[in-house]
Amino acid sequence: MGAWGRHGRSVRGVLQRPGTLSVIALLSGALAAGAVDPPLSASSASIAAMPPSPSSVPGVRIWVPPMFTHWPAIAWADEERNVAFSLPVQVAGTAGTIGWDGAPPMPITLPDDTDRISGLLPLPATVGVHRATVTLADDVTVLRLRVSDVRAAWPLARLEAGFPVDADGVPVVLRDRRRDADQARKWLLLAPHLPRPAGRALVVGDPQEALGQNLFTGLDAECRIATDERFPHHAALVALAALGAPLPRTIVWVPGNQTLYGGAWTGEESRLLGAVRSRCEAAGGMPRLVLALPPQPLEERLQAQAAERRDLLVGVANSLGWTLVDLARAAGPAMNANQVTAGAFTRYPNGAALERCRQVIADALE
Repeated sequence: MGAWGRHGRSVRGVLQRPGTLSVIALLSGALAAGAVDPPLSASSASIAAMPPSPSSVPGVRIWVPPMFTHWPAIAWADEERNVAFSLPVQVAGTAGTIGWDGAPPMPITLPDDTDRISGLLPLPATVGVHRATVTLADDVTVLRLRVSDVRAAWPLARLEAGFPVDADGVPVVLRDRRRDADQARKWLLLAPHLPRPAGRALVVGDPQEALGQNLFTGLDAECRIATDERFPHHAALVALAALGAPLPRTIVWVPGNQTLYGGAWTGEESRLLGAVRSRCEAAGGMPRLVLALPPQPLEERLQAQAAERRDLLVGVANSLGWTLVDLARAAGPAMNANQVTAGAFTRYPNGAALERCRQVIADALE
């Protein structure tokens, strides 16, 4: 009975209607004689209109072109650093080269056991836009990278895969000077006094949302959310690129803990503290620089690294004249500050603990 049965009518009932048998007999004879084409069902029409299966026809693979994949966001002038690149392996055994313009190229032979390879080029030592030429058989690709003086305007427009680029998508490295902690403290005492600017206060970083509330709500400042799954301090650099004139009276950096959760923390995060100070010194004004130390993470596996990170941030911030506000102290232990109900927690402090953290930031803006 099939589909007919669902409509309350049987095949037997249809065939017994007056005149039905004679019409069917005539139609069957015409089909047998080939005078009439068989009817095309809706399902048959749909199948005929479908494109062929990718498994039955040859396809065209889209190869990711040569590119830079990793570079330092901030590099010191007296250190040697590298830039990572990757190349597609379209034809195993292909010979080629890669190198900066004006420098000897590095020979390359594509292997036969992968579809992509990576390597390192030395970071150029001079400020400017640098070109690396990649030659693979008859294909030539030019890769660009920009090294910018941290004391000048920062040409940072956005992040690509967690790393800063300019408006054209060219990777950017900010070149700063190394600051020895002891020498930095002595220099702060001897440095000429710079006036405090009059611009509106600026808060940059992770708002640390919990249960629909966050640290930035209600602050008397321009608040710029700057986050990334692995490198939130790179996002903060992009957010700080446009400082305007006059400079902000106060700059607060709220780094949060995402770099720990993303498994990407290194001590290079603290270089942002020196880069901001260099930028302000060059601009002829010195805002009150405030670092909001992150709250304690809830996860036990992160405690040791969080403590190491905290010690480094505190040491660098003190040597460079940053004011510290301690969100961990304001919030209290994470087991209490992050708790919603028994056995349920938020990633960051919530409720009254969040309010206390927000208040210490608000106090630092005055």
